[in-house]
Amino acid sequence: MPGVTARPETAKEEIHWLPWREAVFERARREDKLILFDSGATWCHWCHVMDRLTYEDRRVVAVVRERFIAVRIDRDRLPEVDRHFQSAPALVGDPSAGGWPLTVVLTPDGHVLFKGTFIPPEPEARFGRLGMLDLLDRLDGYWRANREEISRAGEDLRRRAAEHFGTAYARPGDLSAKLVEDILAGVKGAYDSRHGGFGDRPKFFAAASLELLALRAWRGDTAAAGMLAHTLAALCRGGICDQLAGGFHRYSVDERWHVPHFEKMAYDNAALLALCADAFALTGEAEHARAARETIAWVDRLLRDGGDPAAGFYASQDADVGLDDDGDYFTWTVEEVRAALGDRAELAGAYYGIDPVGDVHGRAGRNVLHRPKTVEQLAKLLERDEAELAKELAGIRAELLSARRNRPAPRVDKTVFADLNGMMIDAYLTAFERLGDDACRRTALAALDGLLATGRDERGVFAHFHRGGELRGVGLLADQAWMGRALVHAFALTGKADYLRAAGKVADYVLAELVAPDGAFLTAPPSPTTSPAAPGAARPWLDAPVRSAASTAAQMLIDLAHLAGKPAFAAAAAKALGSFAGAVDRGGGTMLGGYALAVDHCLNGPRTIVVVGPAGEAATAALADAARRAYVPGGLVVALDPAVADHAALLERLGYAPADRPVAYVCQAAHCLRPAFTRDDLAARLRQLAAP
Repeated sequence: MPGVTARPETAKEEIHWLPWREAVFERARREDKLILFDSGATWCHWCHVMDRLTYEDRRVVAVVRERFIAVRIDRDRLPEVDRHFQSAPALVGDPSAGGWPLTVVLTPDGHVLFKGTFIPPEPEARFGRLGMLDLLDRLDGYWRANREEISRAGEDLRRRAAEHFGTAYARPGDLSAKLVEDILAGVKGAYDSRHGGFGDRPKFFAAASLELLALRAWRGDTAAAGMLAHTLAALCRGGICDQLAGGFHRYSVDERWHVPHFEKMAYDNAALLALCADAFALTGEAEHARAARETIAWVDRLLRDGGDPAAGFYASQDADVGLDDDGDYFTWTVEEVRAALGDRAELAGAYYGIDPVGDVHGRAGRNVLHRPKTVEQLAKLLERDEAELAKELAGIRAELLSARRNRPAPRVDKTVFADLNGMMIDAYLTAFERLGDDACRRTALAALDGLLATGRDERGVFAHFHRGGELRGVGLLADQAWMGRALVHAFALTGKADYLRAAGKVADYVLAELVAPDGAFLTAPPSPTTSPAAPGAARPWLDAPVRSAASTAAQMLIDLAHLAGKPAFAAAAAKALGSFAGAVDRGGGTMLGGYALAVDHCLNGPRTIVVVGPAGEAATAALADAARRAYVPGGLVVALDPAVADHAALLERLGYAPADRPVAYVCQAAHCLRPAFTRDDLAARLRQLAAP
């Protein structure tokens, strides 16, 4: 990695990292040692750098092996443990430290003595004044000289932290449209009018807040529509988007969406796929459809097992192939472009913004491909026919992609996590509906069926992932919320009762095991012990960085209540949302977009379009297709054939009657507009539905 101190002499021996469990604390107490805790991820570049520079340094290895108990987790596999330490305050160090790698030093009683992130062996100015060797020595000495004081302070800090989070996230209030307006005001206040998106650098997508802007644009808010259009244009044409293979990188290190952190995450790409597909339905902008289709192409190639459609979606792609590069797989020099394209390199440079200087910090001459000019603008500048130029640029893109595939590719984490799969299945079903891509429907349903077969326990509760036939992390809220959402979506699309029954089992578990006394949803079942190895459950209302599990669960329960005829589900969702309503103010902004969407859904939803008619009739298919191509925020399109027993039962439960010809009922909660018998009728009803 350019700019990082040269690698010190490595040790012949290694640190003996232990897995996270109660035995770690028992051993620490028995051996009278502090615990060095490391949380990272397979996709985390700086985790890899710290491994090589710090944890392979022979001096650090010697100190850790002699004086500490070392424990390491993968934050994707143990999200609850990582979440706890990301938010836990520390007695020493930066109390706000967060991110990955996360470096924590704990007492044998589980008190957080120190918290930091990347720490080199020796102090370096650009990483602060900390060096691991000095830090460990000082912490060990301080703890041994001040045990009782540290224990008292640790207990006090633990108590105050519990009180703070209780106050911050357990403040009941009434659900009202004002809550949504206040959050929207915060989102608009954070908007970057120059570059799109929210805030300064580094820049994350805040996809749920963009979805909130789409909801408001649907209702006629021109300011929200402009913010959404500007942001999506910046994302789709910027370096944050992989201009060759499709898909989006994790975040932008600058405010312009130009130079990214190069790892690519399933959760970001699921959120942006659904958003781009919805935006295409809302605006008709071809760029949005292009971005959605190219994201699908990348996911199909990198995040799926092509030989087994039921295997599910993989988790992520790393940023680079080694520690001495920074996204080199994705970036280009002028010479590399010339070698791939010959005399067409100049045109590629003009279209993708390639120059000899480059734009990657510390990597002179390396360029992140982006599209500073549209094809139309470039055609005018070069005085070329636009259609002819577009065809030539498509050929250039294909050749550059082919050349890039000859490079060693960053590693893909092939773990199949339930929450990420729920997100991707839901996004693929949305892409099928908005773009008419039937392959997306088949892929999503195959992945869903695979997880139903292998990813649940005997109660129908989803595990976080499974390995070697063993379920791991059964019962976390995020997995139930996103898989429940995918099941409801799949039922609406197919009418298969098995999906509805599976969603009902998920809902029953959530309401039985993941609800606090005041109705709030919890990230995990409350721990039966006070062991420091079992961090307490939290109330996950903030979008950080993906939409919050609690808001997703609430919206899923509202939809399921309507389809399954179980109003208790919707009542539980409303109570959960109300448990947090008193904490919302205009400062919530971009971390509460998901909460605002769920509150709006509670107050104004669910929105459904129920198409009733024989499945084989062209008129039925035409109405269903028109309904699915339209953007209705949080809307479900359900096509029902009265001749199918399960469908007839659902029609009776919902209160819809078959007509003498195919018909569509457009409804918001229990209020329905006049029946629609033609595509024109349906378009008119949808305009009425969107009216403020």
